[in-house]
Order: sequence, then C-alpha cells, then structure tokens
Amino acid sequence: MKWIVRLLAVVAALALITLLMFRLPSEDAIRFAGYAGTAVFAGLMGLLLRWRASRAQRNDKRM
Repeated sequence: MKWIVRLLAVVAALALITLLMFRLPSEDAIRFAGYAGTAVFAGLMGLLLRWRASRAQRNDKRM
C-alpha cells in the first residue's frame, strides 16, 4: 500500500512539473526540467533500492 502512495506522489509531481514547464520561458523550462528529472531519477532509485533491500531482508528471514 505504501508503494502505491509513493508512486502516486511521483506521478503527481511529474504532472505538476510538466504544467510548470509549459508556462516558463524556454531557457528556464530546460533548466527546471533538468533539475526535476534529476530529482525524479533519484527518487525512483531510492524506491528501487529500498524495495530490493526489504525483499532481501524478507528472504534472509525465511532461511
């Protein structure tokens, strides 16, 4: 359930970023898109690493 909320938060943030980029002048939009893309990538990598760590921890408990 938690991962669904996190995924929805990422999707909502992407939608907000897209709307803001269309309203900004081109140079600012490109810069903002770069920052936002980096932040989204870092967030997704964090989710992936946490998911793998929790999965590995569950597998260790079974043995």
